[in-house]
Amino acid sequence: MKKSYFMRTFRLDGYLLLISVLLFVAEFGFMLIGLFLHGQENGSMVKYTQFLYKYVMIVQHGLQQVLIVSILITLAIILPEVIMRAFKDSVINISKSIWLTSRIRKFLQMRATREEEKSMIFRYNKAVNKAIVDVHNDSVMFMVKLPNELGVHGMILDNKNSMREEIANRLPEYSFSNIERVKSYLRLEGTRIR
Repeated sequence: MKKSYFMRTFRLDGYLLLISVLLFVAEFGFMLIGLFLHGQENGSMVKYTQFLYKYVMIVQHGLQQVLIVSILITLAIILPEVIMRAFKDSVINISKSIWLTSRIRKFLQMRATREEEKSMIFRYNKAVNKAIVDVHNDSVMFMVKLPNELGVHGMILDNKNSMREEIANRLPEYSFSNIERVKSYLRLEGTRIR
């Protein structure tokens, strides 16, 4: 069983995008603080304000450089997938894959009804948050990693049919096989109906 490049890099891309957004917010905050300090002309605190402004600008400049590096790394990881999809598939299928992955993860989430279930449901939700759907013009692949814990493992296996039905309903132009277990993964493959 071979994962696609999209499946292997999906979580990493998400983390890098989150880090980039957080760095942008922090850099913007320090820029605003720097603008505020630069505009202060209180006679008794000029030296202190200049001292603070100098170090706020150093931090802001450092955050800006880290943000640029983070964006470049993210682009370096995303670009091969975009190029490959542009030549062999469709770039729109990347957004379909991301959208379907988020919808399936939300569909598989459970809420605890009793206090003693909370721990088990939390571990189940953590496991299904690793589910991923990869859509191509001629095929679809869905995978979810099975955890090592028997109770959570059984909960995921009990939901096999509803997983298959939900994906089949969201992608009616594809014909799906049954969900099969391959090593520590559940896998569902679909092919486009001609």
